[in-house]
Amino acid sequence: MKATATLLAAVIGCASGAITFSDHIQDHMILQRAPQKAAVHGTLETGSEDAPITVTAKVATGTSTYSVEGTVDGDQWVAYLKPSEAGGNYSITVTCDGCSQGNNTISVYDVTFGDVWYCAGQSNMALNLHHTVSRNKSLDLIQSGKYSNIRIYSMASNMNPNISWTTLKNATNTPKRHSGNLFFAMSATCYYFAESLTDIMGAAAPPIGLIHTAVGGSKAEQWTSNTTSAKCANVTLNGGSQKLFDARVKPFAKTTIKGFLWYQGENDMGELFGNSERSTGYACEVPNMIAEWRATLSKEPNTTSPEAPFGLVTLAPTGSEGHPDMGGMYAAQMGSYGNVPNAAMPNTFLAHAFDLGDPWSNTTCYHNGCCDNFTLPKCHGCEGFCDSCKETNFYMGAIHSRDKKPLGDRLAQAAYGSVYGGTVPVRGPVLSGCSLSNGKLTITFNKTLLGSQSVIVGDYQRDRNASMVQILTNSSLFCMQMDKDAPAPGEQSCRDNGEGEPFTVQLPKGKRGIIESSETWPMVNITSSGPNSVVADVSEFGDNIFAVRYAFFTSHVNCCAKNTPTSGPCPIASCPLKASGLGNLPANPFVAKIINGKCECLPPQVCDE
Repeated sequence: MKATATLLAAVIGCASGAITFSDHIQDHMILQRAPQKAAVHGTLETGSEDAPITVTAKVATGTSTYSVEGTVDGDQWVAYLKPSEAGGNYSITVTCDGCSQGNNTISVYDVTFGDVWYCAGQSNMALNLHHTVSRNKSLDLIQSGKYSNIRIYSMASNMNPNISWTTLKNATNTPKRHSGNLFFAMSATCYYFAESLTDIMGAAAPPIGLIHTAVGGSKAEQWTSNTTSAKCANVTLNGGSQKLFDARVKPFAKTTIKGFLWYQGENDMGELFGNSERSTGYACEVPNMIAEWRATLSKEPNTTSPEAPFGLVTLAPTGSEGHPDMGGMYAAQMGSYGNVPNAAMPNTFLAHAFDLGDPWSNTTCYHNGCCDNFTLPKCHGCEGFCDSCKETNFYMGAIHSRDKKPLGDRLAQAAYGSVYGGTVPVRGPVLSGCSLSNGKLTITFNKTLLGSQSVIVGDYQRDRNASMVQILTNSSLFCMQMDKDAPAPGEQSCRDNGEGEPFTVQLPKGKRGIIESSETWPMVNITSSGPNSVVADVSEFGDNIFAVRYAFFTSHVNCCAKNTPTSGPCPIASCPLKASGLGNLPANPFVAKIINGKCECLPPQVCDE
């Protein structure tokens, strides 16, 4: 028999007006389970009287009771409940003894306990299920009774409506304009994480509560206090900075959660990627943001952990917003360490999206108007692309990949292995070093982090050298982040030469660019050479090899090497370097200089094996 409890909270004094819950304390919500303690909280209209607050909780069956004492601070009240095991069906009633105006008794019903995850970021986190290819399969499974452990809540934004706490069954049966039903209006990445986590945990899966707050087009500095952003050089602050931290993080300061999920970065592609060790740019800002969020939600002991798990997502290859050097952003998203967790980002986990771009990311057929007229000569072969759009249309183009389920799978697997103690791989191969000899570059990966996995080289288009492994043939052109715009005609600029310094080059006549050209960074073929290494054939370049990198996309390049729009979809997870274990997780993007025949990574990353 499912336990049912009634929590009666009596709030006395310090008020002469109404008492209310905070906006997200609602019917059907999930509160964080034991061993942490959850809270109910809200506001009072303050008066001249002072009196203590008492909160009494009574189990409806009468088998147990407990009482806790809450506190009032100005017009804010909070009552911390005793840690409760997962499950149950509770009602919580809060009474203000002494409120002379408005409601003096408020209640929430159908409350249960489980694990609460907070999802934030920008448009690829906000993208709703309506624009994803797996939505109808999930809908059918929910309506058949699966995933009844998941409940959702979403703050209204420029891409999502307000979704009050609800079960999935109720959400699928609630009509909603544009998306069809309320469930389809929910963040896809956030939801698929919970769905996949439920699948991988099986019978051990607890109730999972999702709090979604993402805002399309937002930047990292909007999610961070100005004081924290100012710790990092080259972070641009303006009137919009800190606003989302104030509006979408601080309101949850008294809310106990299990962990965070963060998918953001497209709108910071034009800012300096920087380096965490030098305290510059995005690579510095996000680690500090993580620390600030944890501190904000963990001020009360035994609530949110001061080291709460924090999951991150690297950008898809279409997330450049027209800026070059996606690889530099990938390095920044890992705090300049080439892997997480690390010293700057403890207790973090990562899901890569660099190989999860939309299968039909080449939208030439769409922009040519072919989906309305296949008879045009330039539209022959566009039927596959157009059929995919009829089934699931894009939201503002291929920057928002429509296949978010694989991303949810990766986030869930990483969380299961790093947070819940599951024995599953949580990452793919991580660079540990390289050696150059006799026209071969042997690239090695960390044995310890691979565990029982081995490195595999998947199929790729060898006729186009689409291995995504590139070598540098001009040592003076090493660049971690280019300028999008030329400083002057006939010039090209780099914002960061790997040591935080800019440089400018004169372009040869007739050349549009050389810093990221295929002559400067040619792609080379690779083959497997052991359980933790691969070999790149560099024989045609002699001794002119000064660096190596992988998955450092420079524009809308994916692992299908610029498929033509009529050549069919790019298979999900088609980048060749991956691990052999569950999920075939991709190798982390990497870059390293080659000095005296050995790899040297940029500090703080180390790869000197």
